[in-house]
Amino acid sequence: MSIAYRSDIDGLRAIAILTVVAFHAFPEVFPGGFIGVDVFFVISGFLITSILQQEIQAGRWSLASFYARRILRIFPALVLVLLVCLIVGWHTLLAQEYMQLGKHLGLGAAFLSNIGLWWEAGYFDKTSEAKPLLHLWSLAIEEQFYIIWPLLLWLILRSRRKAVRSVAMLAVVSLLLSIWWVWSDRTQAFYSPASRAWELLAGAWLALQPQRLQSVRTVVRGLAVAILLAATALLNAKAPFPGALALLPVLAAVLLIGVPARSDWTGRLLSQPWMVALGKVSYPWYLWHWPLLSFAYIIESGQASVGLRMGLVLASLLLAVLTYRLCEVPLRRLPRRLVISLLVVAMAILGLLGKNIYDRHGLERIRHKNLIQLDQTAIQDFLDFEKQGLITEAKCEKPFKFPEREVCLLAHADKPVSAVVLGDSHAMHAFWGLAKAFDGQGLNLAVRGKGACVPVMAAKPGTGTSECEHHMEATLRDIAADSRVRAVALVFRGRYLTEQSSPKERQDFENKLDATLALLQSTGKQVYYFLPVVEPGFDPRLCMGALPLGRKPPYSCVIDKTADDAKSEAVRASAAHVLARWPQVSVVDPNTMLCREGRCPILQDGHSLFKDENHLSQAGSMRLSESLNAANH
Repeated sequence: MSIAYRSDIDGLRAIAILTVVAFHAFPEVFPGGFIGVDVFFVISGFLITSILQQEIQAGRWSLASFYARRILRIFPALVLVLLVCLIVGWHTLLAQEYMQLGKHLGLGAAFLSNIGLWWEAGYFDKTSEAKPLLHLWSLAIEEQFYIIWPLLLWLILRSRRKAVRSVAMLAVVSLLLSIWWVWSDRTQAFYSPASRAWELLAGAWLALQPQRLQSVRTVVRGLAVAILLAATALLNAKAPFPGALALLPVLAAVLLIGVPARSDWTGRLLSQPWMVALGKVSYPWYLWHWPLLSFAYIIESGQASVGLRMGLVLASLLLAVLTYRLCEVPLRRLPRRLVISLLVVAMAILGLLGKNIYDRHGLERIRHKNLIQLDQTAIQDFLDFEKQGLITEAKCEKPFKFPEREVCLLAHADKPVSAVVLGDSHAMHAFWGLAKAFDGQGLNLAVRGKGACVPVMAAKPGTGTSECEHHMEATLRDIAADSRVRAVALVFRGRYLTEQSSPKERQDFENKLDATLALLQSTGKQVYYFLPVVEPGFDPRLCMGALPLGRKPPYSCVIDKTADDAKSEAVRASAAHVLARWPQVSVVDPNTMLCREGRCPILQDGHSLFKDENHLSQAGSMRLSESLNAANH
């Protein structure tokens, strides 16, 4: 069962989509265009409630039939847009970006985008422009409303209370929540279905009115149009929205829907053929326009030019028309059960794909090799050390341990070990440079330790509780007992402690480091303590390779040493307290050879000093040779 067609409502849809698209494409000109979403909410609440009311009163209401119509209406264009975003993202997005897209894809397929975004940055945050599926939050709120509203409306219409009054009370409660939260937690107010429900309920209340708003005069309808236009031009991202300010677009929509189109100028405007045509494709246009603008923002590393944005708006409109005519309309003519089954399966598959992409960190290992085009010389900086021939398959008695494998590294296999670099994976990556420096001292270097383990023993011998402590204590005691080992270098990542680390955690680290140095010094070893190495924090291949579509690297290829030092300050400060008690320990700062005047270029002498976001490449490792030599002079 359907209600009588209203061309003016399609015209109102056109106003809503025009304001939203204008806001997203040209926020500096139409700063309040986001109110178009609120108009959509009112329209949806009105139309859905009108249809449900007719069916319930006629005794033909079926929850299954209602959801089947929703699927046929929502899924075709959405499945298509999600699939295209997945494909485009594969060819353009970096690992973290594709990982985020996968997360948002899964949330979008489950109609939970608003909940996911609720825990991220706000809608008006600058980073929101780099989220191609951000706009699905409003669709999620509508679908969440549709899950609850049919049954709730059925109960309301069956009760003896007046339906209009019951819906009005629900709307007022939701509005009060919105007003409260917009001041206490704006993100919650924006994304919560509870604080947005009143906008849909406003349309529902209007649908239940027996006489609609027939007494509304032309001047009032004209005022409603003026309110929409004024709000689009005058509101902005700093306004406390939604809250009470959302009453402006909601009441304007109620006034325009409340009276069917008539011969006054507002009715003629909303019933213009071009307005009606835009209204019919407003849903696919909404779905298409934001991903195009967002991908352009990502590729351009910032706001695209006015000309490009205008072109993308027109392109999204063309895609919307094609989606409506070649996808939505034809599917509605096919057998309903078959189409619905296929659409549900397709949406489920897309959702699972999104989760897989998120769980596998943006499929970096699969995608980046093809995404970032490197020449043969540059490729060598990023090959696994095994493929560079730097690590052999030879077995040894005391290997460096990773969770999934063991590595044997010894500068001279035919000589006994006389120096050891001990630590986590950063110790292994430091091996080549330190081997060269120790070789100059007549020492034969080997690497020991365990991945993700700091090279310190328990504060008191034999009290270690973790696997790392057990391994490091056994290794340290073995090194201390070996009279042939004359030098030990302690190397590990400087993010072991953070600003959030508690005083107890810091004191615990200091006690363990103190016990470690005491053991090594007691046996006459020369100990070198390496301060943390600066880190890019992203894939350094971005600084050497060409990205698709001429995209610029989204990160600076020069590390700010001051900013980086702040990230390892907790470890530096705690280590300094301990090292002050051990003046015999040589403190080595590797950054003296990696940085100049507070700037640390990732690329030096045609090579990347880093293999990944935090480990040194072989070229970077060789710089540690200079650091160690400088510490000895």
